[in-house]
Amino acid sequence: MPIIQRLSEEVFSRIAAGEVVERPASLLKELIENSLDAHSTSIDIEIFGAGKTSLRVSDNGVGMDADDVKLCLERHATSKIAAFEDLDNLHTFGFRGEALYAIAAVAKVTVTSAQKESKTGWRVTSEKGRITDGPAPAVAGTTVFVRDLFYNTPARLEFLKSDGSERSKLAAVIEEAALANPGVRFTYKSEGRQVLRLEPEDSGDFFHDFDMRVAAVLGDDLASGLLPIDVERPGVRVRMLVSPFDKMPSSRGFQYFFVNKRPVASKILSTALYKAYGDQRPSGKQPVCVALLELNPDAFDANVHPGKREVRFKDDGEMFEIVSGLVAAALAKAKAAAPITLAPMPEPEPASVVADAPATASNAPASDHYLGGRGFIPEPFKQIKLSASMAMSAPDGAPAWYTPPFRYVGQIERSYLLFEANGGLFILDQHAAAERVLYEKLLGEIETGGAKSQKLMIPVPVDLPASAVRAVLDKSDRLHKIGFEVAAFGKNGLHVTAVPALFYQADDVKKLIHRIIDSLSDPVHEAERLRHDVTATIACKAAVKSHDRLGEEEAYKLLDALRDCKDGSACPHGRRAMLSLNRDELARRFQRPGAVPLA
Repeated sequence: MPIIQRLSEEVFSRIAAGEVVERPASLLKELIENSLDAHSTSIDIEIFGAGKTSLRVSDNGVGMDADDVKLCLERHATSKIAAFEDLDNLHTFGFRGEALYAIAAVAKVTVTSAQKESKTGWRVTSEKGRITDGPAPAVAGTTVFVRDLFYNTPARLEFLKSDGSERSKLAAVIEEAALANPGVRFTYKSEGRQVLRLEPEDSGDFFHDFDMRVAAVLGDDLASGLLPIDVERPGVRVRMLVSPFDKMPSSRGFQYFFVNKRPVASKILSTALYKAYGDQRPSGKQPVCVALLELNPDAFDANVHPGKREVRFKDDGEMFEIVSGLVAAALAKAKAAAPITLAPMPEPEPASVVADAPATASNAPASDHYLGGRGFIPEPFKQIKLSASMAMSAPDGAPAWYTPPFRYVGQIERSYLLFEANGGLFILDQHAAAERVLYEKLLGEIETGGAKSQKLMIPVPVDLPASAVRAVLDKSDRLHKIGFEVAAFGKNGLHVTAVPALFYQADDVKKLIHRIIDSLSDPVHEAERLRHDVTATIACKAAVKSHDRLGEEEAYKLLDALRDCKDGSACPHGRRAMLSLNRDELARRFQRPGAVPLA
């Protein structure tokens, strides 16, 4: 009996569909691209059950006659190419001729279409392998209605994310299409609620329309102040909006690259963007970028992956230099044009290694948390201070670095705490050490039921794309455990209504929401990364800063609190928190044969 067998069409069609229809969002992307190829100026999307129960896309494009409607669900049936050579001269999104066929293999599909001024339309339905067709109302354009996605491949449903995550991905597809096509009207309803309504921008000035659409999608906070780039060279046109040096969010999630209006993921373009910013980009900040590149069809290959997300350029080096050079030039021009303002400089204080006077608690805020020496030391952190003459060994379980007795010497540059430690020197980075103490304290609270939270009298608004809003809301339970409460607000954004008790600056809240968006980009380690990133950021913002004045008592309390940490050697971001030189090392540095033993 032969081992090799021909697969039935039912089997191989379902397998092939997996390359094109990975999830509701990939299905939606194919349908929107078909609508755009049909020259639609208005596209309406409506979903239920996060796109699994039903998904409808209606457009006002050129439509199809009865013969084309009957053919549209056939395998390898397409209007976009006629010969192999046409692949090198594509001016449309799709060319495989299998999107509708692939969708029909894993869902129940109805396509209704009519051409303008026609007296009747036509409808075709594919359900469980049976295709039926017949006349329909003469509504110009095309409507594709997809029901029961993966009804015949239920195992694939198990690999989808939560409904909230899938809705976020659906919204992201619409946002990308809207950014690349500012003249097209988009509406999006999810579970009966309108999520997006983007009216066409058709002033006649493309860059003005592009700028307005970017603001409508990203929100005013992210879109304001972006630098325009509009350059045309032989074979390439580049239109971009990028962040200046002084206005960047904390997330990489607001970077969009399009090649001939097709959204692409390209390491070449991303690396070129960051090369332009170089080492002048503020630490922890990421540029916003919306880039529309227009190339000759034969200058790139979009047929790298069935999802058409990846792109390969004929000349990677040229594209890198063009994008990097144009962004760098725009940044240099903006920096040169920035007004120079001179603020009065305070009198500098000479650096010293003299102990500052202990901070007083007369104006201390009422808080249950250790604020890293901001003039207040709560009772739980008050421990017995060792005098310089008390020689004792480290208690059981103490870390290796903890070698008392410690004698506080002073503060260097109001950043480093200097101690004499058993005949040697011990130096603490006060910010990194306080950050580690707070980080482990917050983690402990989270693990035992949730971090302490405080309601805000005035909610902090955060402008975001609708897809990012959905992603954050989907993780609201996890955020609640960390101390945050968030709610959807307006057309583009969130309201943060409660924050951890240690977190109080509105700008810091916005930065942290951006960090959360980045944490959600890693699906494998999402939960752990979210908890670590958010907790580390809270600790960083709440901890004592470099250049804060610390007194002797506060220095001892910080040292004792660090001793009790699981890992006091570094801050949560991995930066070193301490440095020590023992007696032998000091003697070696000064070329002495040995140090005099302590009495």
